[in-house]
Amino acid sequence: MSISAWLVVGVAWFAAGEDKGQVLLHEGFGGALPSCVRWVREDAGEWRIRDGRLEVRSQPGHIWGGNDAKNVLLFDGPINGSAEARVSVTHQPKELWEQAGLLWYADDDNFVKLISEQIEGKMYVVIARELGGRGQVVGKLVVPASDIQLRLKVDGKQVTGQWRVTEKDEWNDAGNCPLDTEKPAHFGLFTQNGPKAPVRWVSFDDWEIAKTMPAAAAPNETKK
Repeated sequence: MSISAWLVVGVAWFAAGEDKGQVLLHEGFGGALPSCVRWVREDAGEWRIRDGRLEVRSQPGHIWGGNDAKNVLLFDGPINGSAEARVSVTHQPKELWEQAGLLWYADDDNFVKLISEQIEGKMYVVIARELGGRGQVVGKLVVPASDIQLRLKVDGKQVTGQWRVTEKDEWNDAGNCPLDTEKPAHFGLFTQNGPKAPVRWVSFDDWEIAKTMPAAAAPNETKK
């Protein structure tokens, strides 16, 4: 059964065999969105919850190279110390640079994004940063599928992106970089560079956010 809850107390396994931490959000999209999330530039007619997934229309607009992407969804709870967010993304992007994924977001000019992106007929996982409005691609890898699981790990100012195709696979590193900004940052979901027509939907499922152990204390579980 899908779970839709913001858990602010208690300690739980974030995932079997992985770092132990306090779960802040486990959103299975089984009903209304919880009060701890908010939209940036909401386009209310272009998102929906259906069959236990959040579906967001892939529309024109950008946060990378622009500040007009619609329906950016942010977790508004406090993030202190080390934390991570993960989500499953299902989509069929056709436009050049059409993408969807996770954010570590202070504002439209200061963020790290981890995305599933279509470029010239191939699928990529990309981690990139904007700092003061200046963009930098940190990591860019060809991947075997458009439907993918993404994870952003934050340890202090350092942000690491990871990906895998299914939950049976090991996590693979996509790259890491600092996000050094005085503004508080939030985990989020977004889409970018979709078409005006036809209508295409991106499905997000099992969005989870949890506190984690600092990198120095955590076991090395990532496939390099």
